[in-house]
Amino acid sequence: MATQPLLGESACLTAALLWAVAVVLFRSPIAAWGARTANLVKCLLGTFLLALTLPFFGGLSAFSAVPSRDLVFIALSGVVGLTIGDTLLFAAVGRLGAHKTLVLQTSAPIFAGLLAAVAGERLSTMQLTGAAVVFFGVVLVVGPGDRESDGGRDVTLGGIVLALLGAFGQGAGVVLAKEGLDSIGALPATLLRLAAGTAGLLLAATAGSGLSRMRAALRDGAPMKRMAPATFLGTYLALLLMTYGVALAPATIAAVLLATSPIFSLVIEALADRRRPTALAVIGTIVAVVGVAILVGS
Repeated sequence: MATQPLLGESACLTAALLWAVAVVLFRSPIAAWGARTANLVKCLLGTFLLALTLPFFGGLSAFSAVPSRDLVFIALSGVVGLTIGDTLLFAAVGRLGAHKTLVLQTSAPIFAGLLAAVAGERLSTMQLTGAAVVFFGVVLVVGPGDRESDGGRDVTLGGIVLALLGAFGQGAGVVLAKEGLDSIGALPATLLRLAAGTAGLLLAATAGSGLSRMRAALRDGAPMKRMAPATFLGTYLALLLMTYGVALAPATIAAVLLATSPIFSLVIEALADRRRPTALAVIGTIVAVVGVAILVGS
């Protein structure tokens, strides 16, 4: 079918949209529990949902014929992308604010591209041009965030380092996942990736009071009312679509499209906070959409 080559790109864009919606819902739990605990609860709930779904798609037999090499790469992608990448980016939000962190997070496709190039993947000139235009558009969208929306925070070297390391973790996670997806379906791969990320977070939590904070968070009714739907949309559905998209699209293209969440959040946050986006942010959105058209049409 003519549209089949775009399935991976469409899955990545849909995942980016769902994640943008989920971030608005995640704000309350993160403020109440802290970034690491919110990330851990998110991963636990997401793993539970995926485990409930797996029996309808072959159950544990889906892993039986998968080479151990592929399983290792997918598990590593979960640890690098979810345990390390997401936690560092959440920590960066606390230091820099959401807008500045998102600007730095858009460097994830650059890291993914560098790592994919080392692995032997090559992109056409038009694809690289589209990726660059998308990147520029995303920067325009999230760059002009005012001090009020960022909580009045100043840029700090520590926050920049955290955000860049988190972006590197996410980009590396995409490349690692791509290496292991040849012999396993999207759903079992997503479950393994999320379970590995959760295991990494649980291991880190045992080093301090993380487990007690997690138990308290699970009993906290008000933030959980937002955490549950946010996890369903942003972790369960979005991560499944992301894995499916990464399996079908080149790693750099997948990473760039997944980085378009700020474009969708421009509208979502404007509606949620009842504020008008800046003219530059609107221009950036148009630029990014043009870049996506170049990217998927080349």
